[in-house]
Amino acid sequence: MKPPPFAYHAPTHLDEALALLERYGDDAKVLAGGQSLMPLLNFRLSYPSALIDINHVAGLSYLRQESRQVRIGALTRQRERSRSASMVRSAGGRRSRGHCWSIFCVKTWA
Repeated sequence: MKPPPFAYHAPTHLDEALALLERYGDDAKVLAGGQSLMPLLNFRLSYPSALIDINHVAGLSYLRQESRQVRIGALTRQRERSRSASMVRSAGGRRSRGHCWSIFCVKTWA
């Protein structure tokens, strides 16, 4: 099956992405690297009026050690997290199974 028609947007600045999210509201779906949305679209289980691809928005991929917290950007890839020295320190020097971390991750827009 083919996906339903939708508007595709690929903003490059955070302000532009936020304006698109405000414009479309709950009718928008955000693309950030995962592929779980495509089967939903192809089987017509999801009907967004717009897809907002945030992969080109600068500043959303980061790992920051702040005090006793690690801040993780919305576009930070799992591979980056698994190789980060600050993530190893925050997890007490231990990796969890696979390459995931057993910590609470905070996704932020800024």
